[in-house]
Amino acid sequence: MNNRSLIRLIALFFLLIFAIINALFWFAHQHFIKEQESDRMQRFALAERLIHHPLGKFDPELKQLMVEISPLSPDFLRTNGKDLSVFPFGKIIEYQKRIYFIKTPPPKFFPGGRPPFFDNFPPPMGGRFPPPKHFNTVLEDTKVPSSLPFWVVMLAIDLLLLLFFSYILQKLLPLHRLKNAIIHFKEGDTRLNVLINGDDEVSQITQEFNLVLEKIASMKEARSLFLRNILHELKTPIMKGSLTADCIGESTEKERLKRIFDRMDYLLGEFSRMERFNSGEWHLNLQEYRFVDLLDHTCDILLCEKKNITIKGEESALIINVDFELFAIAMKNILDNALKYSNSKPILTILSHAIEICSVGDPLSEENQNFSKPFNRTYESTMTGLGLGLYITHSILQKHGFTFEYRYNLGVNCFRIVLH
Repeated sequence: MNNRSLIRLIALFFLLIFAIINALFWFAHQHFIKEQESDRMQRFALAERLIHHPLGKFDPELKQLMVEISPLSPDFLRTNGKDLSVFPFGKIIEYQKRIYFIKTPPPKFFPGGRPPFFDNFPPPMGGRFPPPKHFNTVLEDTKVPSSLPFWVVMLAIDLLLLLFFSYILQKLLPLHRLKNAIIHFKEGDTRLNVLINGDDEVSQITQEFNLVLEKIASMKEARSLFLRNILHELKTPIMKGSLTADCIGESTEKERLKRIFDRMDYLLGEFSRMERFNSGEWHLNLQEYRFVDLLDHTCDILLCEKKNITIKGEESALIINVDFELFAIAMKNILDNALKYSNSKPILTILSHAIEICSVGDPLSEENQNFSKPFNRTYESTMTGLGLGLYITHSILQKHGFTFEYRYNLGVNCFRIVLH
């Protein structure tokens, strides 16, 4: 899947939101635990004040504070319990999932004064304080904290997020199938019918795509049939003309007619190859060839001699990996324009990484420099051609992985084929 795929981006977005929400829940849970500890400490502190009250009646108040006096001894809890929090005045211990509070024993002597929690007791002789009445009292927290509502809310939100993501993913999957169908259609498979589920916008787009696909496939089939019929019908008179030329006695006219009919027969074959190339049925037959051999074949197609072209770098013995027929057609189109629209011989320069064909003439218009378009408006009302030559050249070179460049400088048109 593409890194910029819409489904991937949405999945990453949901994953980020899911992680952020769960992180916030975790921080909220930590805050909730700290609030519980703070509340427990406040209740234990109030309970401590109550059990040191002179009246000694504190059971109802302890019940309201959810604290009771435990029968367990402090020494037993210190030995068997787990310390949760330790303070200067006491510690909180967990034992068998119950929370207890034990006061810290005071020092036996206070040279500088008396401890704050012995303010209600008169100091004995010598500065020694006896333990308070309820010093060995262990307080137990009877309040059972529950995180269940917290986790229920968290799981409910996570579940809703996952359900929403599943719903969005289900709605976007037809787009993924539609993209794959377009890719297969581009590769020549016109027998496609994308599955439609639902009546939403994506389903409507998919339905319209199916209709367009059927129409394009029908038009493509009709076009292919039309062109093949024309090519087939033209072969008959060309073949008859060639046979008729063979019946003529040896003369200059016979040789000229033979060359004309051979040229027409070759052009029909070229048109057939180009029809297959444009329809995606042509597969490149790549092999290594010497460029001079490709150039000789190009000149044969053009019915011109190499002396009509100024060639530079012919001694370089450049070897390129191309489809022989298609590359020759691309070269033919460039040289044909150079010979047709220039009053001087075109210059063909063979480099190690590129081939340049330059000729003196008028520059191409800005519109005609867009070689990716098969037809240009400036050609539609002229008798010089349809502007297909450079488009076909660009398509062939692009299929080879080459780059087709154009520049104009000081009255000279230069076409450059960059070999990668």
